Amino acid sequence: MKKSYITLLGIGIAVCLPSCGEDYLEKLPQGNYVEGTYYVSDKALEAATSVLYNRPWFEYNSEGALYISSMANECFDAWNAPEFNTMQVTALNPHLSNIWRSFFAVVTMSNSIIDACQTKAGGDCTEAGIRTAIGEARLMRAAAYFYAVRFWGPMILFENNQDIVDNPIRPLNKEEDVFRFIIRDLETSADYLPEIGTKGRATCWSAKALLAKVYLCRSGWNGGTRDESDLEKCKALCEDVINRSGLKLLPEYADLFKYKFNNNEESLLAMQWVPLGEWGTQNTLYSILSINDMTGGVGAWGSPFAPIEMLKQYEHADTVRRNATYLTQFSFYPEINIADGGYRYDRESAQIKKGAIGGPDDDNDGFVAPMSSPLNTYIIRLADTYLTYAEACLGNNDKLTEGPGLEAFNKIRERAKIDPKKSITFEDIMRERRIEFCMEYTNWYEYVSWFKWKPDLILNLINNQERGTRADKVKKDSDGELTFEGLIKPTSPVVVIGSKMFMPYPENDVIQNPLLKDEPVNYDFKD
Repeated sequence: MKKSYITLLGIGIAVCLPSCGEDYLEKLPQGNYVEGTYYVSDKALEAATSVLYNRPWFEYNSEGALYISSMANECFDAWNAPEFNTMQVTALNPHLSNIWRSFFAVVTMSNSIIDACQTKAGGDCTEAGIRTAIGEARLMRAAAYFYAVRFWGPMILFENNQDIVDNPIRPLNKEEDVFRFIIRDLETSADYLPEIGTKGRATCWSAKALLAKVYLCRSGWNGGTRDESDLEKCKALCEDVINRSGLKLLPEYADLFKYKFNNNEESLLAMQWVPLGEWGTQNTLYSILSINDMTGGVGAWGSPFAPIEMLKQYEHADTVRRNATYLTQFSFYPEINIADGGYRYDRESAQIKKGAIGGPDDDNDGFVAPMSSPLNTYIIRLADTYLTYAEACLGNNDKLTEGPGLEAFNKIRERAKIDPKKSITFEDIMRERRIEFCMEYTNWYEYVSWFKWKPDLILNLINNQERGTRADKVKKDSDGELTFEGLIKPTSPVVVIGSKMFMPYPENDVIQNPLLKDEPVNYDFKD
């Protein structure tokens, strides 16, 4: 029992130790580093931290992330894990275990790198190189725990992998300590990481943007009035990122989801998938999100359906974001099937477009294969900071009628080529965020944050989304209006109660660690 639980919880340890095999650096920055020479230069440190951007996230991104969007009612597949959309996930669900393992792989790998930087770095390693490596590792550890606390609630916190090896049967830690742990990591990352880094790698702005989201989330976590101190910290961090980073929104929304715009100036932090990389370094969602006539012959088995409720969220003029997110009748994509003059979707249906990037040749420089896309997965982008700022500026007020928060909100709409709003409510921000980040595997986490603040509002929202429902036909008229014919509904309506907002801990882990059934305890921060 003890050995198997170490294997499950500490999978990242085996992945990340340099001595575990040459495949550790497959398709990553060149250099054959081994245990004796691994941490002797800044280049070696950069190679070690490169792995944080893909391998430990692989199981999560392979399918788990897609089901996060399904939970947010952004996609529905009656034949592939529909239980996530209908909120009927049980502790026995294998995808739940994959997500759990992946998050802890990020944690254990980050821990290993932090320890190595503190105990093994030498030779030509500079202080700046060591601090950057630690900053990246603490940032990724924080990101994993931030996902996890909004998915399960209380979490097992640890900083030393040997502690888990010595004592794998550990209790959960309280949510307030998980937030404190995350904030401590991100504050260190913001201090350690440079303002300008290697393309695609984290900077201090990545840490500050994520930290702002954490403060906003925590501000309402206990319900009632949002904590003003957390809101002020959130606003200050957003202002720092918006005004001092020099980063700008990408001019064209659709470009955000094209391989050739990976690591664009709006991307603050992303999972970095290797073009035609070895298993564990590539984005396997390509085949599950694409349809065959878009792939140039590369294997795909069909994209999930677009829920009717989500399609109805788009304003009539908001075709830029809708077309970038969903395939609807007559939509045209010049970047798909370039050799044939582009791709026109003529089906009487609505399916997913984000993640469906076309074929391997002109479309993507040859870097596409079955279950292998080079498209990065955003963890956070600048538009998120703009909407986080707007929500923090709204705070506990009913409306926001002026000021930089409203201006930030309208910059998102301006990029989408739709009219600005003269005032906004919390419901406006929710809708804007749902549209802006639809099918980016993040909105369910926002639902949970909002639920903790306004449970009745969010449960009412979810229970009126016609979950598990799709249309036999989705047609578009000459004015671009969608009509839905032949609704296919579940046998009984989906009803979500508060206790279903957080996922059950994987049954296999509960069996092997009975303390997961006990009340969470305080974490010993030792400071």
